[in-house]
Amino acid sequence: MKIILVPTDFSDHAMYALKVAAQIASKLQGMIRLVHVYNLPSTGFEKNHYYDEYYRLVHSNADHKMEEMLKLDFMRGIPVEKHIVNNMLMWQIPDEKQFRNSDLIVMGSHGESGFNRIIIGSNTEKMVRMANQPVLTIKNEIPDFNIKKMVFASNFFEESYSVFDKIQFFADTYDAHLFLLKIITPREFESTPVSNEYINQFVRNFNLRDYSVHVYNHKSIEAGIIEFGESVDADLIAIETHGRTGLSHLINGSLAEDVVKHEATPVLSVKIPKISEKTSKFMGFSNEYESWGSEFL
Repeated sequence: MKIILVPTDFSDHAMYALKVAAQIASKLQGMIRLVHVYNLPSTGFEKNHYYDEYYRLVHSNADHKMEEMLKLDFMRGIPVEKHIVNNMLMWQIPDEKQFRNSDLIVMGSHGESGFNRIIIGSNTEKMVRMANQPVLTIKNEIPDFNIKKMVFASNFFEESYSVFDKIQFFADTYDAHLFLLKIITPREFESTPVSNEYINQFVRNFNLRDYSVHVYNHKSIEAGIIEFGESVDADLIAIETHGRTGLSHLINGSLAEDVVKHEATPVLSVKIPKISEKTSKFMGFSNEYESWGSEFL
């Protein structure tokens, strides 16, 4: 993970994300792509003389703020690309050609409620859902981003195998202890021996060393992940997402978005690649995983 994409709106929470991104870039000898997105009114305004003046003013202000950010002590020695983009939604950034080869997205989240959450929180939640790159969500200022306790919450079905390399990279980079967590709810009950076998098979497949296995009972998966993370004082929670959109998202919800929304600890979400229904049924986990998290509507 050498190229780190950091969207910024120049808020305090965006600054928290940049500080963490800088620490990761320094550790990995990587670089940061700092991106600011703004949208200008278009209807009946784009051909007006004042449009060009307004455009230059907004662009100049954004560029000035970026330059000030790059002068901060924690940015010293880190290669940075600046990008100021207009007429684009924030969660569309990772899919743009110039940003697609980014390895990681680090994004601040306000964790607001009510109207502020609708306006501010939705950017992060949609980024978690839409981005093909791993998304690290930061809600608080972290002077020393040092992962020693990392929770990986999963059902540990076979589709989890396709994304675990990105999660394991973080654990290995920071020599973190990995808590392998499976939440069992009354609605999605599974016997403990069956759960343990799923996890143990996963462990054997990746030849894990520094880990512990946890089958945790709770009334909901989201609440169980958050409660367990607090109980072990986790530095990072890692979780997968299917990146559902449209009707599928409305019906099944998104566990990753719910955890990001309510969890204060940094959350690393990794999107599971789409597979065909035929392949999914052949592998034997389509119905199982679709139900894991479907209670979050």
